[in-house]
Amino acid sequence: MSTEREGARMALEPDALHEDEDGHWLECPRCGSPAYVVEILQEGHCRGFQDETEARDDTDREVGCDATLGLELVWDEE
Repeated sequence: MSTEREGARMALEPDALHEDEDGHWLECPRCGSPAYVVEILQEGHCRGFQDETEARDDTDREVGCDATLGLELVWDEE
């Protein structure tokens, strides 16, 4: 994963990680939908994601979350 991309970054506290029968998830910082760790790694977005093409195909729904998500593990030598 490139660190050259622009975007908002956030540090997570231990209570930000949740677990249920589908796995570990975080709340999407953009829309609040569950963002499962595996889905972030595989697909790069939360469960609320819907791009403009999907919104046009499904006229009953508005455009959903458009955030591209990624996880970064940082080792900070103190």
